[in-house]
Amino acid sequence: MPKKNSTPVYMKVAVDVASRISREEIPRDKKISGRSTLAGEYNVSPETIRKAMRLLSDMNIVEVKHGNGIYVSSVSRAEEFIERYRIRASVNELKEELVELMKKRDDIEDKINKTVNEIVDYTSRFKNSEHVTIYEHHLNYDSRIFDMTLDELDMWNNTGVTVVGIKRDGRIILSPSPEEKLRIKDKLLFVGEPSSTMRLSEYIKSL
Repeated sequence: MPKKNSTPVYMKVAVDVASRISREEIPRDKKISGRSTLAGEYNVSPETIRKAMRLLSDMNIVEVKHGNGIYVSSVSRAEEFIERYRIRASVNELKEELVELMKKRDDIEDKINKTVNEIVDYTSRFKNSEHVTIYEHHLNYDSRIFDMTLDELDMWNNTGVTVVGIKRDGRIILSPSPEEKLRIKDKLLFVGEPSSTMRLSEYIKSL
């Protein structure tokens, strides 16, 4: 995707003039071409040139003498201006790159979650002994279980089930940490004997 170029035209003109000054193509104290000449040279409006020269004047790079013309004031200021512009341009490029990377990351995460959901859905359809069935338990009622960690609940010792994931807000947390706290409306994804679903339900209600 092409990068968005948000640099105003007058800034481009100012940078180019400052670059010429820093290279001493336009010596110090020398008169710069008038606005009309510069407008023709850069193929922009006189107003754009006025803004560019105003910027360079504010930076003490040039001096605008009304009725007399525009003169170079400082080569070192021009060099400083160019360096600051390059740094800002680099930072802006890095910001744009970061936004693109974050978007790609979000797209990848969405694809991962979609694939995991499909795997869970396909797996849950198989009931024969050659396949592992992943069961779901929806936590949709009030209980002390909420805000408890999986480690505190000790599901395997209390119910015989092994929690392999948690469905939350349309996403799946695979192989959750023992420190993961459960929230209302979570769906537990677990494996175990067919009867373990009843044991899990009874255990949760007993808390």
